[in-house]
Amino acid sequence: MDIEKCNIDHKLIVIIIKKGMASFLMNKLKKAGAEGETVFFGKGAAEKSIYEKVLGIEYQPEKEIILIATKEELVDNILDSAVKNAHLDKPGNGIAFVLDLKKCVGISRLLKELNIN
Repeated sequence: MDIEKCNIDHKLIVIIIKKGMASFLMNKLKKAGAEGETVFFGKGAAEKSIYEKVLGIEYQPEKEIILIATKEELVDNILDSAVKNAHLDKPGNGIAFVLDLKKCVGISRLLKELNIN
């Protein structure tokens, strides 16, 4: 496969939430159009005092990180579902952001849909 032909205009949604929430949230995100999510564990690097004194939340540095590569037209639905179901509109529940995904390899099903081979 020619890597130059792997240009796509998809987005990468990154959601960072409290440990233990990913399975629940992924079920909700699938209903919003997400597919092929990847989850891994992370640890917040802020000091305990930042959590407790500044942010006013319990110190829980363990996080779950969800990565979703998706079509641009599904981004708003997926983000809306993440906000609603993980309460991202309230402090201390997590964060989500979207990055441009310009090149990607190893996604043969997507490339077939785009007629790139």
